[in-house]
Amino acid sequence: MPSIRFGITFSHTHLNYLKIPIDDALDLALEIGFSHLRLGSYWREVEKNKGVYDFSVLKNLLNRCEKTGQKVIMNVGVKSPRWPEFYWPGYLKEKNFNNLEAKKRALLFIEKSVKSLKKYSCITHWQVENEPLDPSGQENLAVPIDFLKEEVELVRKLDSRPILLTLWGKTLESRGLAPKILSLADVIGLDIYYRGSGISYTTSGPKISHGRLRAFVEKSPIPVIITELQGEPWEINMGRYLSENPESISPKLLESNLKKALSLGVKEILLWGFEYWYYQKNQGNNKYLEVIKEYL
Repeated sequence: MPSIRFGITFSHTHLNYLKIPIDDALDLALEIGFSHLRLGSYWREVEKNKGVYDFSVLKNLLNRCEKTGQKVIMNVGVKSPRWPEFYWPGYLKEKNFNNLEAKKRALLFIEKSVKSLKKYSCITHWQVENEPLDPSGQENLAVPIDFLKEEVELVRKLDSRPILLTLWGKTLESRGLAPKILSLADVIGLDIYYRGSGISYTTSGPKISHGRLRAFVEKSPIPVIITELQGEPWEINMGRYLSENPESISPKLLESNLKKALSLGVKEILLWGFEYWYYQKNQGNNKYLEVIKEYL
């Protein structure tokens, strides 16, 4: 098997939603030994009240990663992994990029995040926003490219670590967004989902062919990794997401997704679904974790 690194997104907010103790989940993630944990700085959690910043949850996670030598990709910005995508704080009256106050506060949040967290040497990359140019969330918004440039410039001014920018792999060609971020990023991350259930636009997987995805990876002037590879269900509601046999994922489909991704030529794959695997473990189903451990 080629020498490829495997990491995960580790979402403490989703762990909270699934009623899984964060420390217990982190114990397992650190024990497995992933190449990277990708963490999210969730704005509405950190700055619940205007001008009052609380990074304690993230610092607890980063302290443990620092002690164990666990490498981290740190996401900063308005968009972070997991629904609802945009994590505007409640105190903002207008939650969009047409509002000058919202943009000003977003830049200040990024500045506070980087200044507060850059002391952690375990952070190897700053991810600025999550799929910033791809419309998503409840309002189907995207981060304007000019504002994304401001954000990236701010992070570069504050710290020298490489910048990661991510794109929704399914529409990589049809939206034509990759050229817009090539000059901004040091690394491109692709988010790839092969199967969804009950959501018409995800059932067929990426619109771009596997061969063209591989060609994109090979020809890119900067490194390309996979930042999200589907490893959990993509279902129409939480009932089906937590059902015993969801249509959109299984241990067998997880292994199939891994095999497809391995042939793309990337050097690192961050899987999406660690929280779900832990939930399944608590239900007596260790098969997802067994697949992952086999590949690691």
